Amino acid sequence: MAHIHSPDGAFSIQFLIFWWILVAVLITTALTTAVLLLARRQTITAERLSITAMVAASFAIFRANVPFASRDLANYNAHTERVRQ
Repeated sequence: MAHIHSPDGAFSIQFLIFWWILVAVLITTALTTAVLLLARRQTITAERLSITAMVAASFAIFRANVPFASRDLANYNAHTERVRQ
């Protein structure tokens, strides 16, 4: 994947504000359109709602640090690297 590292201050604040607003409008429009199209075609049943909630919860659980043997799994590699040195 190609990417560019821009130095601090490479873009003016007006440039950044303009593009942030444009992106926010485009994302909001796309999401609103998608939700409206899906809502017109499909009814939301209890089964679909519960499946959606379970999928969302499965993604949300990875955002939490889970304690493992008195340390977090997120910090496990960092801890073992410190011990080795």
